[in-house]
Amino acid sequence: METSKTTLAVSYHRSSVLDLFLAVQRELMGRFAHESVFLPCPVVPEVAQFVDGLRDWGRAGLTDLPMGITHATSPAALVDAVGLTELRSGSDRIAAAMVAAAPSLEPVLAGLDGVRTTGEADLRRLLPLDRFGEPLRAALGLATGPLTMQLFLVPLAPHFPGVGFLTVEGRIAACYADCRRFTGATLADAVLALFCWTLLKESPGKDNLLAELGQRMPGQGRHHRRLRAVVTKIMIEKLSAHLIRSVEPDHRPCVDVLGAIWRYPRLAAVIDRHWGRYLAGLVAREECLTDLANELGGRHPRWYVEDVDATSLAADFYVLEWLSAAGCDEAQRRFAQWVPGLADYFARQIDLTIGGELGHFERARRHRLPEPVGSFIERVTAGDSRVAWWRTRRELGQLRALTLAAETFNGPGLEYGGEAWGPVAATLRRYLELEIPPAIFVDQCFSLEHNNGSLFDKYFATEGLRELLDAQAAGDLLALTARASVEVRRLWHRHRARHRAGYDPQWLWAEAEALVDSPTPILARSSAAPVSSSIGSLGCGSALAPEVYSAEVGDEPNAPQPWRGVSRRRPPPPLHGGQGCRGVAVLYTTVGPITIELWPTSAPHTVDAFVGLARGTLAWQDPITRQTGVGGFYDHTTFHRRIPGFLIQGGDRSETGEGGPGFRIPDEFDSTSVFDRPYLVAMANTGPNSAGSQFFITLAAAPHLNGGYSRFGEVTDRLSRERVRAIADATGPVINERVDVTIW
Repeated sequence: METSKTTLAVSYHRSSVLDLFLAVQRELMGRFAHESVFLPCPVVPEVAQFVDGLRDWGRAGLTDLPMGITHATSPAALVDAVGLTELRSGSDRIAAAMVAAAPSLEPVLAGLDGVRTTGEADLRRLLPLDRFGEPLRAALGLATGPLTMQLFLVPLAPHFPGVGFLTVEGRIAACYADCRRFTGATLADAVLALFCWTLLKESPGKDNLLAELGQRMPGQGRHHRRLRAVVTKIMIEKLSAHLIRSVEPDHRPCVDVLGAIWRYPRLAAVIDRHWGRYLAGLVAREECLTDLANELGGRHPRWYVEDVDATSLAADFYVLEWLSAAGCDEAQRRFAQWVPGLADYFARQIDLTIGGELGHFERARRHRLPEPVGSFIERVTAGDSRVAWWRTRRELGQLRALTLAAETFNGPGLEYGGEAWGPVAATLRRYLELEIPPAIFVDQCFSLEHNNGSLFDKYFATEGLRELLDAQAAGDLLALTARASVEVRRLWHRHRARHRAGYDPQWLWAEAEALVDSPTPILARSSAAPVSSSIGSLGCGSALAPEVYSAEVGDEPNAPQPWRGVSRRRPPPPLHGGQGCRGVAVLYTTVGPITIELWPTSAPHTVDAFVGLARGTLAWQDPITRQTGVGGFYDHTTFHRRIPGFLIQGGDRSETGEGGPGFRIPDEFDSTSVFDRPYLVAMANTGPNSAGSQFFITLAAAPHLNGGYSRFGEVTDRLSRERVRAIADATGPVINERVDVTIW
């Protein structure tokens, strides 16, 4: 246990059962497709029942992880350790799944034990609770009293967020944090935030921050509740960051890295104005909270918690640019004042997103990549890539780092949509090198897209942005003005009014005036803005009228919160010839030929890729040499995974289970894609839109695979089915010599 001169302390604990539990949960439910995979995919049915066990827990009313997990001495003892009769069914399934997964995961966890040791050492250095105790209690409004937080550092935890609580009868008993993903000051920041939440939950009182915010910001509408929750979250994260930076001045705060200030920019600005002044010692806490609540209370909570509308920002930019070119002095002045700040905001947001995208290379075979790209990838994937990218950029210099990022995206990153991200990194570098001015940079930011859509779809609403860019290209000023903020629409109206003399408004201006001055909101949703804080003002990120955000506007108490994310799925690649109505593939293996009936109609892109790889007509990259392949991809490959009674799997030239062809295939499945019988052929994947070349053939019904894999064929004849079973039972390697395909 860590001792302290104050009554606050952290005690460090380890639990092999908790490590294994969270690792299984990560593999099945909390891992991105591009992250390292430690359980072979698709998982066997015994492991898959872990998900059913968690669902059983949920149906029994369990919402948090029970502390009893840490009391178990082995997975088999989990059932008794968790207790509660109503949880027994779920605990049985979870324990059985952990036993089945242990042979694969326990060696990985053992290999990561040094990461935990390093994490504990970092926390002892970066969390001086004897110094932090008093400011923590003062900021959170807590009375003195002892509290020791039990902390489990775990090598693998599910995303998001990689940290969490363990409870006993609804009360916090301990916390856990992923010390592989979070390292150094980032780990300390995350743990200190957990400590703050624990203090607030376990130390009630009238001055408790949660109680004070509830009193100062009343209301039971969905937006009111969300506002209080997000305000508390940001204030705690800013408090944690403030204290950690007093020890590690170069620390990049989690409130920035994890995106809270980017998702709620207007709210973050208000909190900065007041909470930031308190943390700096410029105002008393009482005055800070009063001023904060008064400012937030002047508008409807939705103004602070709904999305920024990138379409409105773009409309403001292009209409103001047009008015400036048309000689409007006021527009010229406002444009010159606004655009540099907007460009800087975009640059910082895109820089953070680039860091996140570089995490896609966690599974790259770095030792086989050319230098300096290999070393660069190793640096930016050490822990959370958004933090590692920031550190790497500081060490190498931002221009050198962005050049390497562009080379990475355009090289090994092509498999992950790097052909779109390369230009993004290059554009940011050119802006920072002053090769392009702010206005051109902003224009390019609106126009550039990554492999899933708009650059801004992570933090902003982007519905209608492509249509608005089409209107800009067509010179459709009316369509642009319709999506602009109220202030820009008024500027446009005043400019037009000065030029009316001599024209007949019945034919030239009637349509425009009706559109600009319409009292009906143009958009169905509202949003916040990254630059301006005034409702309806230039760059506010909304085309709605200011009265929509009046503090007096009612709210629906129990209406569901709308989905925040707005992104487009990556468009499928063009078909190359395998999209016929019928098809047959023959796998010539060392145990005999296997005939597969292909389904081009139900899975055209999957069949197209399989056929192109088999024939060698589709360009592919060798996963070992990283060189362009020649001939059929599947020639002389092995069935690297063979599980009697479940499946056989092949299509990986690296024979590791992690190799692919250098590109990804879009998913072609839904809830009707069931594995209700043996001998179905499907593409393996590690998450959404991650299939490549690996395929598997089932040996039994596998309902746990339903709706998760693209089926593209079936082994239908008796002899072929016997050979599939023979491959599963073989004791030595089985080679797939070549694949012949016939499409008609």
